Amino acid sequence: MSIPLNDSTNPTSSGSPRSRSLAGGREGRQQYRTQKHSGVQLEATIQCADGRKVLGDCVDVSVGGAGILVPQSKNIDIPEGSKVRIRIQHVGRASYIESDAVVVTVSNVGSLVRYGMRFASVAEIVQQVDSFYARWFNRRRSARVMPDFTTKVSSSIRWSDGELQARVHDLSMGGIGILATLEQVAGLKLGTRVELSLALPGSAIPIACRARVVGVKTFTKNVLVGLEFEANGGIERYAAGLQRYIDDRQRNIAKFNEAMTQQPKRVG
Repeated sequence: MSIPLNDSTNPTSSGSPRSRSLAGGREGRQQYRTQKHSGVQLEATIQCADGRKVLGDCVDVSVGGAGILVPQSKNIDIPEGSKVRIRIQHVGRASYIESDAVVVTVSNVGSLVRYGMRFASVAEIVQQVDSFYARWFNRRRSARVMPDFTTKVSSSIRWSDGELQARVHDLSMGGIGILATLEQVAGLKLGTRVELSLALPGSAIPIACRARVVGVKTFTKNVLVGLEFEANGGIERYAAGLQRYIDDRQRNIAKFNEAMTQQPKRVG
């Protein structure tokens, strides 16, 4: 099935009909919603191989993986590399998405623990995603980060009758955005399939995969081209490294924002 990246439909909030008996109930989640993001509507249950479970907030998700926040007080200390089962469910829906996954990263975010998960099978996720859940899965706004301003991340794309090299503007588990000139993107249209390659900072192995043009936004001098990774197009081999890079950037951005909020206000 086709999963739209630019679905502008916003789901409506509603109370959850589900039982709150699982560990990690609403106390920690209220603090997260107040301080970070008031619109969290996806819950994630992580089940370990030994049967332990914990309930958290799914704060970013794509067909490749998910980021899940768990209160420190409810954390069950799942180490990196662990194989788990994840169930992701909207608080107002009876249906859910479920998959085996691997814990790629574990990091502390204030009073919360963030687990970066990589799904074991993209195909299994795609088969479960209906029109309702498509608004989250593989949307570029999920876990989209920009490279550090001191680091230039270059990419190259090739298609049937052209090629270009351009700077990466942003990345997510679902795709990337690149900045190019009008001349460079001449003939590049929505839906065009391309061969993409890029090297993440600190990684010795460049990413090489297939992608599809899903957005072209023109500015005064440049064009922002949105590329969606194709399922089973090769990105699966690099999912762990990409998730690690995104997690690192999110941590650094969060630290910067926290430091800025602690700066004394200027008077006058």
